[in-house]
This record gives sequence, C-alpha cells and structure tokens, in this order.
Amino acid sequence: MIELNTFKKILEEMKGVAMCDYCHNIQKWKRFNAPKDYLACIEYIQQLVTNGGFELLEEESTCPLNQVKTEDGWADEIMVHMVRCKHCGQVFTCVVNTYRGSGSFKKGKG
Repeated sequence: MIELNTFKKILEEMKGVAMCDYCHNIQKWKRFNAPKDYLACIEYIQQLVTNGGFELLEEESTCPLNQVKTEDGWADEIMVHMVRCKHCGQVFTCVVNTYRGSGSFKKGKG
C-alpha cells in the first residue's frame, strides 16, 4: 500500500513540477476580496524576488511589480505576474482583473 505523502508527491509531479521544501509553504491567495489583497500580494511577490529565492518571469508578466498603480489608477484592466522558484522551477501566477474586481495568486501558470 502506498503512503499518503508518497501519493500526494506523485500527484504533484503529475501536475507539473513538484514543489520543493523552499516554496512548498509560500502564501497563496485563492481570491482577492479587495484591492488591498492584490496590493499585499504584489508586495509579497516583491519580497520573494528581493530575498533571492524566486525570479520574476518578466516575459510572462504584463508590467513591472512597482508599476501596477499609476496616477490615474491601475496600470491595466488585467495584470499578470509570474514568479519561479529558483530551487525547483515551480511557477506561481498572480492574475487580477481590476475592472471586475477578482484575482488570485496560485501555483502554476495562468
């Protein structure tokens, strides 16, 4: 009989890259309930990148992290930011729809 932890690891590998011990416990947001949640997530992503364990995938992101807000409001209606764990390659995606007021920060692309 297969152990539960082994089974979970197999499932993660089937979804793509398995998370390592470094990125396994990063904070994720299933849903942004308010603009402040999105801004807190952007600040968190900036910390992940600044601390050196994650890299911002600029080619997959719609704008720099420090430019999500402008004098006139949001930089765009839909914004995407992707980061990758430098230890295992796992990608995490932050996406927000500022017009409809929804978004998340989750494991995986998109």
